[in-house]
Amino acid sequence: MINLNIYRFTLLNKAKEQQVLSFYNEEEDLLDTMNDFCGYIHKNIRDYIDNQGKYRTFTLSNVQRKDVENRIISGHFDSAYTGEKGKVKDRKTNRLKYDISEKDLFSKDFFYLIHVPKNSKFGFLIVQKKENHGIKSIFENAFNNFMRMKGVSNYVLEIRQAPPRYFIQKYLEFGKLKEFRLIENDLALGREERIFKLDKNISEGQNLKKTLIDLFMTMSESDDKITFLNKGDYDEIAFVLGINGSSKTFYVKNQEKIRSNIDVSSLVDYEEGEPTFESLIRISLDIIRQAS
Repeated sequence: MINLNIYRFTLLNKAKEQQVLSFYNEEEDLLDTMNDFCGYIHKNIRDYIDNQGKYRTFTLSNVQRKDVENRIISGHFDSAYTGEKGKVKDRKTNRLKYDISEKDLFSKDFFYLIHVPKNSKFGFLIVQKKENHGIKSIFENAFNNFMRMKGVSNYVLEIRQAPPRYFIQKYLEFGKLKEFRLIENDLALGREERIFKLDKNISEGQNLKKTLIDLFMTMSESDDKITFLNKGDYDEIAFVLGINGSSKTFYVKNQEKIRSNIDVSSLVDYEEGEPTFESLIRISLDIIRQAS
C-alpha cells in the first residue's frame, strides 16, 4: 500500500505573522532556502534520540531535484533508527544471511516533495508514509536549526496536517458512522472519554452522523463547550467514519488533528513492484491542487 501524508507549512516571524514564502526577510525565496537546506542535510546527517530512547538519523538518500518552473523540490528521505533485534534471511532458502542487533540502524528510503508557491503564505510537504519513520517533527526541527545556523533567527517554520478538501468530503458524504467519543478535560480528574459504538440500526446511525457533521461544519476551535443532544456539554467530540474497509477519525473542534494520509496505490505507476518517482510527483501535484 502506498500512502502519502500531506502537510501544509507556514513561515512565522517573532510576532507570529505569516510571511509570503517567495519573498520573506525582504528579499529571500523560501524555495531557494529549502533547496539549500536539503543540500545541507544530504551532506550532514542529523542524529537525535526520540521519545522512546531510540537513536535515529535523518538525511537524504540522494541529491534533491529542484524544479523552478513548478516550484518544487523532490527526492527521497533516508530515515533510520536503532533498538530492534532481528534476522535477515534468504527468501528462497530461508537461510540466515545476518543478524540485526539493537545497535544497528534500521533504514528506509521514501519519497518526499516540497512545494513553495509564488506569492503565497502556505507551502506543502508531501511524504510517503512509512511505519515508525515519522518526519514532521524532525523536518521542522532540523529546518529551524538550519535557519539559526545561517544567521536567520527571526523566522520559524511551522508544519501542520493538511488533508485535501475532496478527501474529507468523500468521507463526510459516503462514510458510515462507526463510533463517536465524548471527551471532557477535567483539571482534577484529567481526560475522560465516553465511547459509543454503533450497532446495525442504520437510521439511528444516519441521524447521529448528520448531527455530528452539522457540529463539525459549524464549530470552531475555542474554549466553548459542545452541547451534544441530551448527553451534556463536552470539550471535544471525535467520530469515526468508514468507507470500504478504511476509517478516518474526525474532530469537531480541533480539526487539525485529522490525519492527512491518502492511499494512492491505484493511482501510481510501478516498475519492479515499486512506485515510479515521476508518477509520485504527478499525483503529489494533483493532491496539492486539491488541497490549495
